[in-house]
Amino acid sequence: MGINNLLLSDKILVKKNKDKSLFMQKAFGEKNKLDFVLDLIEAHYLMEKGKLELEDKTGKKIEQEELLLIGEKKIKDFYKKYLVYSDLRERGFVVKTGFKFGFDLRVYPKGKKPGEEHTQWVIAVKGQNDRINFIELSRKVRLSANIKTKLMFAVVDSENDINYYECVRITP
Repeated sequence: MGINNLLLSDKILVKKNKDKSLFMQKAFGEKNKLDFVLDLIEAHYLMEKGKLELEDKTGKKIEQEELLLIGEKKIKDFYKKYLVYSDLRERGFVVKTGFKFGFDLRVYPKGKKPGEEHTQWVIAVKGQNDRINFIELSRKVRLSANIKTKLMFAVVDSENDINYYECVRITP
């Protein structure tokens, strides 16, 4: 009887009702018209936890390492973003991608899901050697203020440790 959770480009179409129910309870994925979909970062996390099996359109099983390679091709710095996502999930936060808002991730207050509470932080993920200029910093601070949330930078070092820096605008 096949796996039924299908990789489609940069989304995972969840077909198993049991999986849909579990993922919705834990605030993974989202309802997309008639379908229920996961993004690549969520799918990689769920595969690592042994909660998701995937196949491609031909019915061939996709392993976690293969999904990681697909993620790296589709999303710049996928693994760094995944590390931050995983760290925040392990700390009890609900985390969603924030690409359509101009950020890498969005984080909800502990115990809250999208729709129950507004985003607590928007996250920009950077490597320890990445540079950011004042124009980009200013844009991110303004953008986070416009959507009434706080900006945080998650900096991943060479040992994959993560430091978080909250940035706020101070007006005299």
